[in-house]
Amino acid sequence: ALTGPKVSELVGAAREVMTEALAQGGTSFDSLYVNVNGESGYFERSLAVYGRRDEPCPRCGAPIVRESFMNRSSYSCPRCQPRPRGAAA
Repeated sequence: ALTGPKVSELVGAAREVMTEALAQGGTSFDSLYVNVNGESGYFERSLAVYGRRDEPCPRCGAPIVRESFMNRSSYSCPRCQPRPRGAAA
């Protein structure tokens, strides 16, 4: 349901985030995720809500929500990142 301009905007934003993450060595959540020199990435320090369940959103103060699916977790602010109307919970 996205328009062409919105898709371009989304792809551009994703490209910016990925470029910054790569510049910082990626995101290393544990010792298994390191580069060829055994160094951890530093992009994890830039994550605003990941792993911060029930903590206040840095933008609006609403509690961060964790959703789990297929052995993975997603964290978001229900106020800043609301689900589209009609989306399943």
